[in-house]
Order: sequence, then C-alpha cells, then structure tokens
Amino acid sequence: MQITNYEGNDLLQVELFLQQHASTDSATVRELLKTCNLSFVLEGINRWQSTMICELKESYVQQSQRYVTLHADGYTLPDLKEADRQKAEELIGRAFALYEEMSQLKEEFKGRPKKEHYLHGIPVEDARYILPLAVKTNLSVAMTGDKLLEWFRMMKRPLDQQMFADVHAGLLALLPEKVGQWLESQEYIYENTGLLNQFYQDELDRITPTKPVVLLRTFAQPELKAGLGALTSTKAEPPSVVLQQWGEDAAEKAKGVTSRVLGYGHASIAEQCRTTFGMMFSLVTYHQQVRHRLPSTFREPWLNILLEPERPPVIPQSVIDGGFEQPYRRLVQDMQRFQQRIAGHYTGGLWRYFLLNCQQVKVITSTNARMDCGMLQERICNNAQWEINRIAVAKLEELRKLSDILYQNAVPSCVYGACKEGKMTCGRADEMRVKYRRNS
Repeated sequence: MQITNYEGNDLLQVELFLQQHASTDSATVRELLKTCNLSFVLEGINRWQSTMICELKESYVQQSQRYVTLHADGYTLPDLKEADRQKAEELIGRAFALYEEMSQLKEEFKGRPKKEHYLHGIPVEDARYILPLAVKTNLSVAMTGDKLLEWFRMMKRPLDQQMFADVHAGLLALLPEKVGQWLESQEYIYENTGLLNQFYQDELDRITPTKPVVLLRTFAQPELKAGLGALTSTKAEPPSVVLQQWGEDAAEKAKGVTSRVLGYGHASIAEQCRTTFGMMFSLVTYHQQVRHRLPSTFREPWLNILLEPERPPVIPQSVIDGGFEQPYRRLVQDMQRFQQRIAGHYTGGLWRYFLLNCQQVKVITSTNARMDCGMLQERICNNAQWEINRIAVAKLEELRKLSDILYQNAVPSCVYGACKEGKMTCGRADEMRVKYRRNS
C-alpha cells in the first residue's frame, strides 16, 4: 500500500496554531480543521479497507473491479501461519480462476463489452461476486480536515488496528507533525456493540433473504408533514393554526399543497418526510450504498455474517444460466469454512479479508423523500446494476404505498421526459412509462 498525490497544505496553518497554542481544546481544533482541504490516493489497499473508509462518508472515487489484477500481487493478506497462508492463497487463486473463466470474452473486444460479448454470458460485474475483499483496489480521496478525526478513530479501533496499520502509518508520515501528534493524542470513544445489537435485533430479524427490503418506520402522515413544511415558509399563521383551520380536511388539503409546491420544483419540502428501511444485500451492493454518502445507516456487525453461515450468498442469474452455479457454491462454502478457521485461531478480525463480495449484510437506513427520489432516479434505470435495481424497485413499491405524490419523481428521466443515457439507452422508455408514470 502507498499513499500518492497527497495535497494538504491547508493543514500547515493548523500546524502553526498548534505550535503556538499547545493546550488548545479539541472542539476548537476541530473547528479549525473544518475549512482545511486535503486529497490523496490510496493505492493497493484491499476492498475491506475501502468499504470501511467509504462508510465515513466523504468524497471517494474507486477503481472498478473490472481491473482486478489476477495474480499474486492482486490481493493483500494478513500475517498468517504458513499452512493458513498457503490455504488462503489456494482459495483466492480459485476465486481468481473462476472469475476469469466466468467472464471470458468470446473474442478480443475494444471498449466496454456487453453481455453478448462474453463467452458464457457472464459480465465482469456478475463474475466479481465471487471475489474476496482481500482484492486490491485504488481509492481517490478528497475531504475536509475535520474528517481526519473519524479516520483516526476508525484506524485506532482495537479490533481494526491491525487491518489499518499500513494506512495509519502512511497518513502519519504525510501529515504535519503536530497535527498527527494531536490526532494520535485524542481519546476516541467507541460504541457499545452489544447494546446496539440488542436495540436493533428485532428489526434485523425482520429482514430475511425472502424479504430483503422492509419498511420499518415512518411518519404517520407524510404528505401532511410536507404540506405543513411548505406552509411554514409562506403563511403568517403557525402550523398549529393552519391545522385547526383545515379541520377534518387536513389530509386532503396538505396533499394538494404538497402536490402544488413540488410541481413548482421546490423539492426541499420532501425532506420533511422520513423513512427507515431494513435491507439485505451483497457486499457488492453495500459498497454502492455507502458510496452514495447520503443515508444515515446502521450496519450490523461483520461478525453476524460469520455467525450465520447459512445466510445464502447472492448468485447472479447469469452465473446460473452460464453453468457455474455448483463451482460457485463450492467455493463459497470452502471460503466460509476458512473464515471460521481464521476467526478461531487469530485475533484482530483477520477473517474479514476473506469475506466474499456475494456474502450478504443487513443494514438499517434512514432517508428523506427528497434523498430517495434522487437515488432511485438512478437505480430504477434499466442500466443500473441488476441487484441495485432489484433493491430499488422493491423500495419504491413500499414508498409509493405511503405517497404517490412525494415519490412521483423517484423514477428515471425517461418516465416523464427523455432518457438521459444517450447512446447507452435501453430503448424501453414506453415500457417504463407504463410501469412507473403516475397521473398528476
């Protein structure tokens, strides 16, 4: 792993301040860091590290897995005993070989191949489901200086210290000395995972492989919330008086206000409606979820995946149709057994290197209607990755039961206008309009 293209000159002012005011309190320094900008590229980290970093919600651009390097330098391994290292290398070698075989092209092809260009009809986007999180990737980062506190909190977490030792050392070598010392000296408080699990367990149990998208909580009258939000800014009377004036017609009147104001393009009132969903998906899709940076999300502990080996892996339909389901399942089972072995013989959570992209994780995520409309406009599109699309379609079905008005525009551009995909269009706009258009 190496850190390249580092730029953090803004931090030099904070460095000078710390030299002059050695006893400055943490809150003041955090405020100073808020307006500092820094950027760098992490080259050769593994995908577990990149997933954890993306959970911190800053601006990240990551190398596509279509550029996975299929040789011994294409992944990272922790410090293991020789027999375990050999087994790890054998399993990852099998994963690379299966990935390569499944995604074999019919012939040399320039540009981005489509499904029909693959020998077995399995695009790399589906073949990657069999790859472990030990696979290397590159991550370009741009963030404000105060985000360093969250980075150091993550890297110094007792369970994760070993897995982030290289990134931690690399950042310390680049940061101004006093800034690095200050970050190291902070007392980082960690959540009580046992209490969190206890709090969320009932809701996590409601999320199952057969029902991977579950509406857990929402406001009783979302359109009323949005309508009152709109009138808060345009009425002299407070909302309580407006409600009193509306009386029994409140719900219908609020619906009319909401529809009218959203029609003007004032989408901010949709933020007054919030929902909390439970979802379950592969680590491929989880990575996409956290890269969106918008939702507030609780992810179940990684250990839950280890403790539930019966939790089914995600198997792309193209893998089944291409005749690779059995070798795929065998490799998943062998890798799960290896995860159990590493967890039983090593501390520091090293088994997480060997999680596969196809293994599933549960999350509980809170969003507002405006945020959901923006995300679903991209994910309902037929060009979206199939699993992301499947989750998005299921979520939209639940949301539109709450309100057609608030989620009317939670659909691709082609439903109410022209497709924005250009020459990449799926050509199914008429079908999408029939399926998703709602009459005003």
